[in-house]
Amino acid sequence: MPNDKVLVVDDDPDVLHHVKETLSEAGYEVFTAIDSSAAGQIAREERPDAIILDVDMPVTDGFEVCKSLKSDGILRYIPIILLDEKPSTEDMVTGFELGAHDFMAKPFQDEELLSRLGSAIRIKQSHDRLRQRNAKLESLAKHVQAAVQHYEQPRTQAGGREDPDDMTKPAARLTRRELEILQLLAQGLSNDVISRQLYISPTTTRNHIQNILGKLGVHSKLEAVAHAVRAGYVDFVG
Repeated sequence: MPNDKVLVVDDDPDVLHHVKETLSEAGYEVFTAIDSSAAGQIAREERPDAIILDVDMPVTDGFEVCKSLKSDGILRYIPIILLDEKPSTEDMVTGFELGAHDFMAKPFQDEELLSRLGSAIRIKQSHDRLRQRNAKLESLAKHVQAAVQHYEQPRTQAGGREDPDDMTKPAARLTRRELEILQLLAQGLSNDVISRQLYISPTTTRNHIQNILGKLGVHSKLEAVAHAVRAGYVDFVG
């Protein structure tokens, strides 16, 4: 929660001041806006972790602001908590259909606002980590696929005949620990994570990886994974 950013949008200066004071005392970095134009600009500049947005505003109401923010590819994952006096079921349905994370009725208790806000930010941060993880795995999958395609080129012996056992022979030279590390590399894990998971030092992990590269006759971890996946003694997890 320390240093988490929150944008509060409300045309009522008293509400705006109270919410800002409450959130600031709780440790949030708070930005405020009184209309849709300022809200959009601040959201793009500051990339807040959550937005508290009043529905009943002049010119452009909170629903339209929510719709605009959720249509922006950069801002769409920021959770929005809508505020409204005596919201109807129809209002809440509209808000959720537009992508709002939560809906609160005015007046509200500070403790409830802080609780709902904290929950929204924790969920966003979890989703952010999942998206980052998926992006890394997708990137790794593309690299491995390219490397596998490279190794799919026919390999022949000196006499011109393809050796069907050429790809499986290196597996016999790898130790159980090296195969285990190779499988973890295929899952996209870094050296540090592998070291912690296997309870070995980073230096030992690096030494094992160098041995794997040497035994497989490749120059990088991606090539080693591609070689092992094609040979069938390691599964790629993407």
